[in-house]
Amino acid sequence: MAPKAKRRRRQKKETIEVIDPTVVPFQLCSSSGTFAEAIAAVAKLLETRKKILVLAGAGISVSCGIPDFRSPQGLYATLDSQELGLSCPEDLFDLDFFSDDPSPFYKFAKELYFPLGTNKRVEPSDSHRFLALLEQQKKLLRVYTQNIDGLEEIAGVSSKRMVYAHGSLQWATCCSCKRRVPASDIEGSIKKGQVPLCQVPRKSQAKKPVTPPTRRMERKRVASKELLCGGVLKPGVTFFGETLQDKVRKSLEADHDKADALIVIGTSLSVAPMSKVIQYLPPSIPR
Repeated sequence: MAPKAKRRRRQKKETIEVIDPTVVPFQLCSSSGTFAEAIAAVAKLLETRKKILVLAGAGISVSCGIPDFRSPQGLYATLDSQELGLSCPEDLFDLDFFSDDPSPFYKFAKELYFPLGTNKRVEPSDSHRFLALLEQQKKLLRVYTQNIDGLEEIAGVSSKRMVYAHGSLQWATCCSCKRRVPASDIEGSIKKGQVPLCQVPRKSQAKKPVTPPTRRMERKRVASKELLCGGVLKPGVTFFGETLQDKVRKSLEADHDKADALIVIGTSLSVAPMSKVIQYLPPSIPR
């Protein structure tokens, strides 16, 4: 099969207000200090703060066996584009490509959902558990994560404290009826490399005919097969060309004046929208 032409990706306009870069941000300790002094400063910060905002990235999940996307050993570098009929690795997460043909994504999806094999579940790292501990200690305001694996919640962070900047594999949405289902509903198809279809009954607008009692059960069985939605189920990940969830913007607006500390963990902040978040927050916040 010939590779499909690479599509132009629609870029979402950023509307986040950026803080004046000339303002010197708060520093915990001198840049010339020792590692021990820096750790002591962080520990003191955690003791005194009650509204900590966390920006998390792939680095906290790599030790769990989940590859990142852009490193030399990451997903894009190891993916066989030609075998999947892709013009480039990024096509795997291109909305237009998926809409035309979702089968390449689901041929590869097992590597995303079951990176350690179908019989072994990925366990959260100590970094994920640290975030859960912050919430247990009533110190966590919000976690903004670039990760799609959902390990923060598996570790114990509540869903109300989570913002998935790039979506999540924890759910899927029907491209036709827009019904959301948990990832467990599509695991069987993923393990087989098949495209999962929506099994939600479709609402029939036609008037039901009067059926003799002896034939009702047979008709009911036939109708249950014919009236299923059958739309393609798309994973909850935000694809290229797809609008970011409005929750990202709304949460940032709500947290702007509440956050009293910022922790950046597992990310170099090189990918939008997370790359803009740190510039949006007041520079007086310890980070």
